[in-house]
Amino acid sequence: MAKQIRFGDPVNESERWAFKLLAQDLPDDYLLLTNIEIPTQTGQALEVDALVIGQWGIYVVDVKGYIGQLEAGQHAWQLDGRDVDNSLAKANYVARVLAGRFKHKFPIGVYAPWCQGMVFVTGRRGSEISLRKNETDLSIYTPEQIVDALTEDWALTSRYAHQVTDQQKQLVLDAIGQVALVEQRNNKIQDFVKQKCLYIKHGLEIWQADYNPGDWQAPWLLKILVPSECEDREQADRLEKQMREELYRLQKLAGCSGVPYSAPLIQDGQQLVLPIRMPRGTAMHQFDYQKCDRTLALNLLVRAAVALQQIHRRGVTVSGWGENGIFLSEGGEVEFIDIRDTLSEADDIQHFAAVFSDLAHCTHEPRITSWFAEAARGHHTSLDELRVDLALVLQRPEASRLAVDPDALSAGMAIDGRYQLEERVVQGNASQLWQARHLQGQYPCALSVYRGVSEHWPHLASTYKALKGIYHPNVEQVLDFGEMGGKEALYITRAWVEGDSLRDRQGQIVVGQPAQWFPQLLTALYYLHNQQIYHGAICPANIICQPQRAVLVNFGVGLDVAASGYARNYADPELWASEGQAEQDLFGLVASFVDVLAPAGECRDREGLLAALEQFSPELMPESFRALCRQVLNFELQLVDGVDYLTQFGWHDLPGRPAGVVPPELMEA
Repeated sequence: MAKQIRFGDPVNESERWAFKLLAQDLPDDYLLLTNIEIPTQTGQALEVDALVIGQWGIYVVDVKGYIGQLEAGQHAWQLDGRDVDNSLAKANYVARVLAGRFKHKFPIGVYAPWCQGMVFVTGRRGSEISLRKNETDLSIYTPEQIVDALTEDWALTSRYAHQVTDQQKQLVLDAIGQVALVEQRNNKIQDFVKQKCLYIKHGLEIWQADYNPGDWQAPWLLKILVPSECEDREQADRLEKQMREELYRLQKLAGCSGVPYSAPLIQDGQQLVLPIRMPRGTAMHQFDYQKCDRTLALNLLVRAAVALQQIHRRGVTVSGWGENGIFLSEGGEVEFIDIRDTLSEADDIQHFAAVFSDLAHCTHEPRITSWFAEAARGHHTSLDELRVDLALVLQRPEASRLAVDPDALSAGMAIDGRYQLEERVVQGNASQLWQARHLQGQYPCALSVYRGVSEHWPHLASTYKALKGIYHPNVEQVLDFGEMGGKEALYITRAWVEGDSLRDRQGQIVVGQPAQWFPQLLTALYYLHNQQIYHGAICPANIICQPQRAVLVNFGVGLDVAASGYARNYADPELWASEGQAEQDLFGLVASFVDVLAPAGECRDREGLLAALEQFSPELMPESFRALCRQVLNFELQLVDGVDYLTQFGWHDLPGRPAGVVPPELMEA
């Protein structure tokens, strides 16, 4: 795009269209001076439509809006058979005058650049024009050839081709006089001075500008609408409406975080200008994520979430989520400069999550990255929930985060600055379970450490988010989810559940206890499955038993030390792979109790479980219940939607039903 300096206004639509074409298509190092007057020695001013300072010479361009068949000769021209003025003769005369002016103005030893006249025949916006030249070397061109003629040496009328030097260009401008002053006048809109053009198309321009009313200076963006440069009146009206609506939105959002300040519209009869304070920082697509540490990423996400929430509370949505419309600063500031209000709040949050997901990964906080992953998929999420999680994470200083190998964990060590390890309960090749204490709250909790969790990461993250939002007395309560210095090491904290695992209770179970624990866990599973939450690792080691209560623990990925007792090892591999998650959980629950209640060492596979099941006495397991358990172990039980598991297992019809399990008819009453 050439640099255009307007000395005067176009006198007709042909000139306006021609100047727009030349400004857009000529190279960046070209200068386009329009509607300029060249004084002669007699004091007479010669009007020049366009003066192009190019690579090979100085071109005096006369613009003609002729429409039809133009036949141009050396001396006479005809348009559709009618005589018209020979504009090339005038342009060549002005070029000779200008060349003489340069010759007298240039210092000794500096040659003046080549000057020549040229005619640009536009037709009607580049169409409806046909040109026939009696001599092919005449400098008369249509829109198809004009740019090539101005940028290549074949169109020169000189026998020699010499490129114009930077010194010659500057001397040309000095000889013309007051070019810098005219440029400054053109670039000034009230107290705003245009500095750099960022966008120009169809009459809409975006400029970087300085606001300099006195000793104080500040950067601004100017959105400028020039109606005369639009394709038609309809387009000009549409762009003006959009600009006025944008001003209304910015005024409506005044005071909101993340929304730049705007000044009133400026309208001077030729253009409509919307000044917007230049956002701080850089556009998101230019932001260097490699230099973004955890603290900066968290601060940016907090600012973005707060800003988006404030915008939504004013009844507006951002909607413009292009990365060139979001600015991030190293000071932790976030600003949105393309607020359109065209999306719903839910869609706005989904786009926000998708755009900021990369930044969320810079936090190395699973509770944050999981929120963005869920929201980007369109799942219903709340900005309040994100802000709470961000606030909790920000409370922990960077120095408190663990960045050592989880194998080096020891009693007394603080994890993430929040949990102090007290006693290692169990350890395996890829996981550990610790009894810990919440440092601020001073209450006991369980802390599980997982290493090499890449393949389990999506399941862990979604399970954590799901469990965090529910409560059931027979399901562990998840407290926190964090990263231990790297994505391959995670920790999950849970409320501490007193008691022994079902595996450790083997041989110590009191008569009547299984009849209490089993229906409790069956009820818990039905509740979880209705919430689309599945345990995935039910085994005796993942069931904690108290005298009156049993609790399911270690959701998502069971401890590897419990893998040997994992229920899927009992199942037929082909049957297991073809069954749903609900059926697998029920298989694990039944298999766990059969395994523990059977004599030690007898249940080594599914056939062993079925054999042990047949040996249970009718007092321990009534025949009807035994038949249902057999169906579960054979994956033959057809689950019925909308019917709770207790009813499907016939538990309410069993004699001697344990206290605490209420039949459906009493629940309805």
